[in-house]
Amino acid sequence: MDWTDLLFPKTCPCCGGELPEGQDVCADCAPKIRVNTSPYCPFCGVSLRSCHCAKNERAYDRIVAPFFYEGAIRDALLRLKFGKHEDVARYLASELREAIDARYFGESFDYLTVVPMSRARYASRGFNQARTLAEFLMKDPPGPLQDTLVDYGLLKKSGRGGSMQHLLGAEGRRKNIRDTVTAGQDRPLEGKRVLLLDDIVTTGATVGECAAILRLSGASEVCVAAVAVTRFPEKIAGNTIQEERKRLNF
Repeated sequence: MDWTDLLFPKTCPCCGGELPEGQDVCADCAPKIRVNTSPYCPFCGVSLRSCHCAKNERAYDRIVAPFFYEGAIRDALLRLKFGKHEDVARYLASELREAIDARYFGESFDYLTVVPMSRARYASRGFNQARTLAEFLMKDPPGPLQDTLVDYGLLKKSGRGGSMQHLLGAEGRRKNIRDTVTAGQDRPLEGKRVLLLDDIVTTGATVGECAAILRLSGASEVCVAAVAVTRFPEKIAGNTIQEERKRLNF
């Protein structure tokens, strides 16, 4: 046994509880993971059995997300978002790696970037969870990303205005991102294929507007990768997030 395992026992990425040797998720959380299974809607990436997008076309070409934003995966993403747990990022990046390998098999991307975060938000939180996932993902890049350049500056988010996305509906999300996200300067995107990474895709407004900006900057194709998608339009009130943080001991 590795001495680091004795000094720093591995914990479940979803609940933070003790994790038996050889397991990625504890026995209590494993049954609470909801997998986003094929066949997938080509517009929103959700399993066709749970699709709610009404076939609305998006600026991105395709999307891959291995899980639904429910149960144990929702707990894991909230732990990552508000706690910067490296064990959570490592586990989620591993699952995302497998999904990218499967869905984008035989393809390649010129750039990998993430949905940006404002400097003010970054300063208050201390990290960008999407960027943290990307960093773990690229430690052992899946086949489609073997020769991909990582550029976190393809998109910029200003500090002006802008409400927190989880408090807004679809149209509010679109207006919010339009008002604050711009293309990075001097980025040669003409004819390039870009993979845009985020932790969660809810209404698709954020990644859709980011993809539109990348397209306007010359990208020939923009695909999306996320850990989780929602089956239904998000109906989480702001105080629910606070309740979740308390429940998960943040």
